[in-house]
Amino acid sequence: MKNFKIFKIILFLISCCTFFSVVNSITVGGLYSTPGKWKFITKFCFQDQGGHVIMKLFHSLSKDTKILLYSDKNPNYNELLDDIYGNKYSCEQKVSWSNYEFSPFVNNPNDLDWESRMQVKSVMQQRDRFWIVAIADCERGNRSTGGGTGSNVNKKYFAEYVFSLSNNGDHIDSVLSADQQSIPQSQMFYFLLYIIMFVITIVFIIILKKKQLESKVLQFFTVILGVQLISLVLFLANWSTIIKYDGPELKYANLFGNIFSILANSLFVLLILMVGQGWTTSLYYGSMIKRMVNLSVSGLLFVFGVIVYIFVCFKAPEFNNYIYFYDTYPGYALLAVYVFIIFFFTIGNTLSRRKQNDEMKKKFILIFTIIFTLWFIAQPMIVVCAHFTEPWVKFKVISILYQTINAIFYIVLLILFRPTKNNIVVKILESEDKFGLEIKDYPSSKENSFKNEKVKNKKFVAF
Repeated sequence: MKNFKIFKIILFLISCCTFFSVVNSITVGGLYSTPGKWKFITKFCFQDQGGHVIMKLFHSLSKDTKILLYSDKNPNYNELLDDIYGNKYSCEQKVSWSNYEFSPFVNNPNDLDWESRMQVKSVMQQRDRFWIVAIADCERGNRSTGGGTGSNVNKKYFAEYVFSLSNNGDHIDSVLSADQQSIPQSQMFYFLLYIIMFVITIVFIIILKKKQLESKVLQFFTVILGVQLISLVLFLANWSTIIKYDGPELKYANLFGNIFSILANSLFVLLILMVGQGWTTSLYYGSMIKRMVNLSVSGLLFVFGVIVYIFVCFKAPEFNNYIYFYDTYPGYALLAVYVFIIFFFTIGNTLSRRKQNDEMKKKFILIFTIIFTLWFIAQPMIVVCAHFTEPWVKFKVISILYQTINAIFYIVLLILFRPTKNNIVVKILESEDKFGLEIKDYPSSKENSFKNEKVKNKKFVAF
């Protein structure tokens, strides 16, 4: 356990060091060897305060090779997106749609001053906009397919490029696409917050154990916090690579970060359902059917959530805008599960409350049901926000909103189960501990008469 805590602290320190020692732009480089074909390179969102494209190196055996920029303000932008890897539109058409183009550097063997040949494009705009960067040489392609020595020329053809993209802003935001900005900082904040909550929960568990009171709910909650922390560590590792090393995204770190996030959400659903049915606070805690429903629903949310994320988001092409996996057709089916959970949670808790004779328990069930029904409702509301949010802000809005809503209700759960003398949960646990059974939990008159009949029919042997 101590080693695990040390490991988390080390990862946290690494992330902190990473964010304070970064490059000021993201660099993209590669080769182009297929003349006649329009080739997508990357996509980047420049913020409304502007940014820069700096062409550091661009050499080609043909002066007709161009690196092309397309803004989402371009009237042909959507057609371009739909045909990124297709042949619906010709190379010449796609080149003619560009908003800006870079030409190859003039080859001069005696000129060793690379910086003097750099080409800079300043981007100024009224709002955040996505820009597509591509490369093409349609003229060279036409010559190479026209016969003669074209095939030989084509074999020797190549172009090489290195350029950087940056937004105006601080060291972190300048490296990131505008639709990603503020996400690393917010995830670092919630990472610290969850560590604090994890420590507080451990303290609460120790206090409850000293009072010899039930602490299973908080123990389960520490598991959820642990899973969330693992998720955030993976997300921060991904951002660290992008920000610190000017490298590509760690796709699998991001993938497993989302998987652990989905797992934490499913476990929290399970915890809420169990507590609402009286887990640790009532002898009327759910029947076997209810327990199976709890496990089935939370398992369904996890398994199908992961499947939808992988096939809809993880495998989506790089040029796609951010997709919140619930805001898809398969995701809408998962939302139907949340609708079922809301009815199952509220109706089940209402029936459980009617069975109680203890006013404290009735009050607790009512408060708990009202609060966490709001959390269940918040999940579809996030999808509504995702659906109607503009694509250039959707990623950061949904990421921050999701973490914020979860953090608020995590704090509420901690407050509800705080081990203070006047807390209603503590009073319930103390009454259960002192009396073993509540007056309301004694068998009914029918149950007593049935048991008496069984006693009469038994033969007793005196020793």
